[in-house]
Amino acid sequence: MSFREKSAWIAVLSYLGVYGLYFRRIAQAAAAGEADTFHYGALLAATMIVLVVVQIVLLIAVAIAGPGDAKAPRDERERLIELKAARIAFVVLSCLVLTVCWLAAFNPPGFYTVNALFLALVLSEIVRNASQIAYYRSRL
Repeated sequence: MSFREKSAWIAVLSYLGVYGLYFRRIAQAAAAGEADTFHYGALLAATMIVLVVVQIVLLIAVAIAGPGDAKAPRDERERLIELKAARIAFVVLSCLVLTVCWLAAFNPPGFYTVNALFLALVLSEIVRNASQIAYYRSRL
């Protein structure tokens, strides 16, 4: 498994774990009727800091385990995989943002709209990295 495929796995798993906890807490706040009073800014900042730390630690560990692979320049196949995965993620992001904009026409509180847009961004990143993994596995 190449360094870039391992990086994609790290991204997918860390997004699912860290952002999964964030959105679980957001869903709990919404279910408890705290949408108007819940201050999610600090939670979001802490979530992003945790995500960065987790990814840096894991990427350093992977780079130490295979230093030659980590320093290797991207070849044509890897660039093609990144482009194809980005195209898929863009379509997913566009569809989700259009859906959130349509739902925003019903005037939900900003809490829901902001977090729905953030969820769309996170899901598109998960799709991008998962697509990269699939392309690496398919031997494009």
